[in-house]
Amino acid sequence: MALNQPRNEETLDSIFSKALKGRTLFKNHKALQSDFVPDHLPFRTNQLSSIAQVLAPILHSSKPSNLLIYGKTGTGKTAATRHIITKLADTALTNKNTQSKFVYCNARMSGTEYRTLADLATGIGLKIPFTGLAVTEVLSRMQAFMKTNSLKTVFVLDEIDYLVRSSGDDLLYDLTSSSDKISPGFLSLIGISNDLQFKEELGARVQSRLSEEEIVFPPYSAEELRTILNERASLALNPKAYMTAAINLCAALSGSEHGDARRAVDLLRIAGEIAEREGSDQLDERHVRIALQKIDQDRISEALRTLPIHAKIVLLASIHGSSSQKHTAQSSSGCVYEKYCELCEKTGLDALTTRRVSGLLTELDTLGLVTAAVVNYGRYGRTKKITSQVSMEVASKVFQQDEIIRNLIP
Repeated sequence: MALNQPRNEETLDSIFSKALKGRTLFKNHKALQSDFVPDHLPFRTNQLSSIAQVLAPILHSSKPSNLLIYGKTGTGKTAATRHIITKLADTALTNKNTQSKFVYCNARMSGTEYRTLADLATGIGLKIPFTGLAVTEVLSRMQAFMKTNSLKTVFVLDEIDYLVRSSGDDLLYDLTSSSDKISPGFLSLIGISNDLQFKEELGARVQSRLSEEEIVFPPYSAEELRTILNERASLALNPKAYMTAAINLCAALSGSEHGDARRAVDLLRIAGEIAEREGSDQLDERHVRIALQKIDQDRISEALRTLPIHAKIVLLASIHGSSSQKHTAQSSSGCVYEKYCELCEKTGLDALTTRRVSGLLTELDTLGLVTAAVVNYGRYGRTKKITSQVSMEVASKVFQQDEIIRNLIP
């Protein structure tokens, strides 16, 4: 150790001491967190009204229609839906309607069919072991519980497309057809998806049951994002702790891309954290630009790190396919599938079907990790041309932390 190198404890003490003495820019940090649901959702009155109208019958013990909600990331789908079910739950409780249950679950965060069902079961008051039961047994226990307690239930499945692409649509069919088995209780389902084409991946039997009602959330404009950010900034930051120009820049940068309110709020939060870390009195445009660079760097790494195991292998297969093409950066979906099967064999995992892998490619496309363009060859059929947007070097850095995947990296 070098003689002048500070001890770890001294470094940490210095950081914590500076934090205690420094002026904080935040008065409510939670208001800029991704899971924060504000009391007011501007520019979503029509969508809020539509969701409320679909679900309102449950207050007089009538089964609401199943509902699919579409829209790109950051268009307010989750916030609006959670806002409505919170209000409904409060109204039901006020009117002593204790048999009505409203349960939210993010399928991507749950990860598997089993964990998704277990999280839903917890929401209605039924304890399920962390592991050890068959999915059919969990479903059977839930149905028996809802029947015995006459529960009138609304399940909200966020990122429902992830569940279908990772596990198929059998669980959705079982859930949407459960009401016959739980009478006098019933179950209605709300699915939330970022993919406007998601319904096409469902079998006909599920489509007819699930999509009784549909609502689409459009992207926000830059001006709408500016209003949203001003409201969030007033909740989260101290007065005079930020410049109006910084808010405008956050809105302009996010509005020019996808109208993504979540990204705009994240940008504002990270910019505020950077400004506070520097000891600045105000959040300004420079902090926003630094935050933008950090988000862009972190987004790819975080997306790669949180992919399911088979999605990681499919991505590696697409990277191999793109790099092996001599005259083009594209590879057909068939070639990607062949490489995927080869990589699965090396890991000892059973390969998924071509349909499931096609779904994973669509998800990777939605995340911006690959582009999957459908090419029509007329009477010779059509195929997807896959182009990886991630280099092997970037993937290697992240996947080295995965004990299974690291052995597939050349």
